[in-house]
Amino acid sequence: MPFEERKHVGAWMVPSYDPELNLVYIGTSVTSPAPKFLIGGTDLQHLYHNSTLALDADTGEIAWYYQHMNDHWDLDHPFERLLVDTAVAPDADAVEWINPRLNPGEIRKVMTGIPGKTGVVYTLDRETGEFLWARPTITQNVISGIDGATGAVTENPELIFTAEGQEMLTCPHATGGKDWEAGAYSPLTNMMYMPLRNVCANMRAEGPDSTSIYAIQWRARIAPGTDQVGSVHAISAETGVSAWVHEQRAATMSLVATGGGLVFGGDVNGRFRAFDDTTGEILWEINLGSPVSGFPISYAVDGRQYVAVSTGTARFINLTPELHPSAGNNLFVFALPE
Repeated sequence: MPFEERKHVGAWMVPSYDPELNLVYIGTSVTSPAPKFLIGGTDLQHLYHNSTLALDADTGEIAWYYQHMNDHWDLDHPFERLLVDTAVAPDADAVEWINPRLNPGEIRKVMTGIPGKTGVVYTLDRETGEFLWARPTITQNVISGIDGATGAVTENPELIFTAEGQEMLTCPHATGGKDWEAGAYSPLTNMMYMPLRNVCANMRAEGPDSTSIYAIQWRARIAPGTDQVGSVHAISAETGVSAWVHEQRAATMSLVATGGGLVFGGDVNGRFRAFDDTTGEILWEINLGSPVSGFPISYAVDGRQYVAVSTGTARFINLTPELHPSAGNNLFVFALPE
């Protein structure tokens, strides 16, 4: 393909690495343009977009791949992959799609988390790529089903663009759901903690003359049935059960889990808080004045523990016009009193 025509697929987040298996796990984005009627047809897979690729770290060869969806709506899947050794016992009351061959309680080397904007949790065997289980979190209507035996994903046929000018209500929006804002994992609880948004979009497909990289236009809206944009979900890596869900008006941003049983995270209204990692109770909160925009970290110097977080430009603030944070770019560092 000529260089000037090479637009996508992209891989724009940091991969994960298993030193024992010598595999690098990386996620990929949507095609450009996104509607598949513009690039060969809706009946094709268009590999390897919106996929997890397990690559041999020495050669770069694909050891296995899993395609999370055939994406017509810019719902990229490049986000963090969590590598965990855990018992696998998905709870059928909480988990919608389960591999029927699973032996509940068996310890497996898994890759888990929410790799894409749909907010769907996927758990795969990270040695082989075998599908183990998956479940939705926030409102989504683009995935109709997943075959538990094969892992094959079926997209909602009512929402697949087939011609220029078609308009659909798609959930989530093209910025999630989940986006680049980092989730966290704690080995203390064997839970993942994910910042998610209840946002949908009125999407319209453009045609072959579009100057947009994805050939779609959208208008964001809060998901039907709620007025809460932001949320934090605590989900068991073993069972898929949500231990707790925190919902709020402002969109939530990146999280970090600590060895002290806390999960720190902020939002676009400038609030930075500490959650109890088991119950979700807010144990501490401060107003930083500007949207939390970066990735919080925890570190120690001379035996004293610190938490640092940055603020800056807001995302998703147009959905909550009553919120008026400033836009100061600052770095805040906190510690317990000596």
